[in-house]
Amino acid sequence: MRKVVLRWNLSTIQGAKELGHILQICQRFEVLAHLGVSPVGIVQLAEIVLQDGKDINELNDLDSFQVMEIHEESEDGILASILCSHSLAKSAIELSNLHLQPPYSLDATGGMEMRVTGLTGAMRRFLALLRVVLPPDKVSVITMRGEMVNGWDKVLTKRQQEVLSFAVERGYYQEGATITIKDLAEEMGISRSTFGGHLQDAERAVMHKAGSDLN
Repeated sequence: MRKVVLRWNLSTIQGAKELGHILQICQRFEVLAHLGVSPVGIVQLAEIVLQDGKDINELNDLDSFQVMEIHEESEDGILASILCSHSLAKSAIELSNLHLQPPYSLDATGGMEMRVTGLTGAMRRFLALLRVVLPPDKVSVITMRGEMVNGWDKVLTKRQQEVLSFAVERGYYQEGATITIKDLAEEMGISRSTFGGHLQDAERAVMHKAGSDLN
């Protein structure tokens, strides 16, 4: 089993036809979940922050994106269902023994990052396809290990494990630390609210388990 973190620099995204056009419309396009898969494409639940003066319906002018429904609008952004038929997302979803993990985002300052988990053979095929579709600027391959010791795999979700581990690694909990949740979120390529939510849930779960163990 392999876990791969894929990163594309902003300059690479700007040079890609449709993804570059998305950044002309959106400051940030974050996929929070996959709501469904069909022969046409993937229905994504996305949180979108528009560029000044832009309208979300301008995404309909792109070949691979269609706004299906707007769920919420606020000062922080728009929550909408988007039908995506882009070859990058479709290939990651349709390949067997491979899982594209939301959330992942396209950002007008940080570029794009995706996390994919799957069997070695499937991952090898996917990476070969990427070299044709949109070669990533950085590929970090991590060998998946077995279950976490002391039952933590039953306490924390994989995403909570990733976020909490990253915060510890970057010194967030060290006395006098200056790094913020916003900094950590930007480094992981996800929104501050998403990172903060996962971290808060992880901290609550850790404290609950610690309290139970002490009793």
